[in-house]
Amino acid sequence: MPYPPQPLSFSSAPSSRPVVLGVDLTSAGARPGAHRARGPIPPRPFDGERFLQLVRAADRGLLDLVTLDEDFLLHPGRGQVTGRLDTVVAAARAARVTAGVGLVAAVDTVHVEAAHAAVALSSVDRASSGRAGWQAVRQTAVPEPDEAWSSRVELGIQSVNRVWTGRPGTGSGAVELDAEGRFRVDHDGIRFAIRGRQADGGGSLAPTRPPVVVRVRSAASAALAGRTADVVRIAVTDAAHAVRLRRLVRDSALAAGRDPEEVRVLAEVYVVLAAERASARARLELVEALEGTEPGRGAFVVADTPDELAVLLADWAAAGAADGFLLRPASLSSDLDAITGHLVPALQRAGLFRTERTARTLRASLGLPDAEAAPRSLPTGRLLSA
Repeated sequence: MPYPPQPLSFSSAPSSRPVVLGVDLTSAGARPGAHRARGPIPPRPFDGERFLQLVRAADRGLLDLVTLDEDFLLHPGRGQVTGRLDTVVAAARAARVTAGVGLVAAVDTVHVEAAHAAVALSSVDRASSGRAGWQAVRQTAVPEPDEAWSSRVELGIQSVNRVWTGRPGTGSGAVELDAEGRFRVDHDGIRFAIRGRQADGGGSLAPTRPPVVVRVRSAASAALAGRTADVVRIAVTDAAHAVRLRRLVRDSALAAGRDPEEVRVLAEVYVVLAAERASARARLELVEALEGTEPGRGAFVVADTPDELAVLLADWAAAGAADGFLLRPASLSSDLDAITGHLVPALQRAGLFRTERTARTLRASLGLPDAEAAPRSLPTGRLLSA
């Protein structure tokens, strides 16, 4: 059914600054089956070509970034996972077939050493000419209080930044390579290799330091994000809560001596889009029946038309709830098509989104200042499948 364009009616004056717009493609990876009310859902195999088609669609739609969260896997997995670089492998592959969209990979610094993560992410940044981003995560077998989680994530961010900037410290550049100049990461029976080489003495580890993305869950993680993050993900169910979290992040940035305007806060929105509101809500009910009653997992859930979603995003931005939005499509194919083919034009008509891509790097696309990595001779990685 076609989506006829409608004049947008805002409840408040639209924000004068264009919004940041991204899409989360985590569910494009294979994930372990979960037991639902209707029985077990078997694991889905990873379809690499379909994944690349989705990323290319986001690229053609002028979106700022694509994120691959910590649940992304190239295969369903068996039992305990001892290491994760799947997001980096996928981002490296997507870098070759895209021209402007940012590629944000979630990598934890528990199962992957910080130096290894830094080198791998720098490889993606080189391959994409500065379009890589890193979502800092910490995966543990036992849930821990957010204060402890934030403290440990901050240590990981500091370690990775030491490699990127060349500052001395424990783990800075501590990438141990074998005689052939590579190290291996074993991931549940599938092996990936990162082949290292010595960069020229005048070269830098990465074209630009990849933006750091942090997910905010509480006041503790908001403080962490203000100190360390370039991009902040918040999952909230109402604009008032988003305003409070964004204010906490910006206050923390200011207290740390940073310019709050150089931190982008993105609100997560789980979207089910259709030409008519009734159709969208009927599809949401189907999703809830299959996936559980909380498919948004804490994010704001919208089942509506692209034009109504555009109005909601504009109102949130005008209220100071977010600098942009990270959309999580309920159906990767149909909802991503609605985002790029109908939501983006609606925002463009309202003057809230660009009509062409002019930025060459993810930092520039987000309106962030350059953060050059210090020139140094360190091994840089080229991701290979063994």
